[in-house]
Amino acid sequence: MGARIAMVIGLLALFIGWALYRLLVKRDLKAHKGTLAVAGLFIGAWALLAYWLWG
Repeated sequence: MGARIAMVIGLLALFIGWALYRLLVKRDLKAHKGTLAVAGLFIGAWALLAYWLWG
């Protein structure tokens, strides 16, 4: 179970890092709305499934 939590934290950190890089350094986050939407749906679906299965 600890490996799953570490993996989730790592992937969320990577996604947040990517979003902050696009927002603050490249300043083109608006051009990546589709990626943000897909990532949000994926994270939301994973969270619901994890809550339903292990909660």
